[in-house]
Amino acid sequence: MSTTARQSLRPLLVLIFGVICISFAAILVKTIDRNLVGPSAIGFWRTLFGAAILSVWTIAERKTLLLPTHVYKWSVLAGFVFFLDLFFWHRSIFFCGAGMATILAGTQVFCSAILSYLFYRERLKLSFFVAALSGFAGVALLVGIGSDAVTFTHTYILGVCFGLFTGISYASYIMTVRRGSHEQGKTGTGAFMAWTSLFTALFLGTASLIEGEPFMPPDARSWLALIGLGLVAQALGWRAISTSLPKLAVSRAALVLLLQSVLATIWGILLFQEYLTYIQIVGAVITLAAIYFGSVRATVAEVIDEQAG
Repeated sequence: MSTTARQSLRPLLVLIFGVICISFAAILVKTIDRNLVGPSAIGFWRTLFGAAILSVWTIAERKTLLLPTHVYKWSVLAGFVFFLDLFFWHRSIFFCGAGMATILAGTQVFCSAILSYLFYRERLKLSFFVAALSGFAGVALLVGIGSDAVTFTHTYILGVCFGLFTGISYASYIMTVRRGSHEQGKTGTGAFMAWTSLFTALFLGTASLIEGEPFMPPDARSWLALIGLGLVAQALGWRAISTSLPKLAVSRAALVLLLQSVLATIWGILLFQEYLTYIQIVGAVITLAAIYFGSVRATVAEVIDEQAG
């Protein structure tokens, strides 16, 4: 294998590793009994552990954890919108399933493009509108419209809405991180992500206390799942994705990132029997295809992570 081939293969393998890591996020959330640890508390422990791991990682690389003074406001804002993302996504996972919640969160591609137009005046092409319309038609089929096998309970509808809100929140998060990354200059991304994770934990912890939901994990299984979220999803997964994306073509990266939704759906079927009807499978395929084609023309920064959680 030539040197050039090795150089292009390595970031691809790192990206695949990162996507596999974050594909387990929804599954780890669902393994926790929400009667023992509430959805916001789960996010608190995940991001707190993630902040600690990212901090140690940054120090081990002999880089500073301090940010330029004016960058902290962007880290706080990123922490707030990521708090909204996890707040909605965790509830969507519990209400309508890990796979569906992750696919619905992937609609952030379209929200990101709209926000880019509103704030940066990035031109939206006809192909985007075709992909967006196709994507939301796929979502309609995915949630079960036209299928007699799907029961539209209040909880299920709420889960679908939370999944779509996740996409909007995550699009806002991406926009904020883009601005924060631009402002931080030569400071490493590890420090910015560590502070963002910490601020997210503070917001989620406050929300959990206000809601009065169960906060302290009562058993070893819950602790292991939460530590796994912090290590595998928050630290390893996102670090691998953020370092590999700039080294790959956008089209290839976008295609690989779709694996998160596909794998999350597979894990949901294997572990929790979250089976989809034929109409829902068609809807999932259309949605994923639309997300892919809608993101191929995006910038690498806009493509960062299709998901939730």
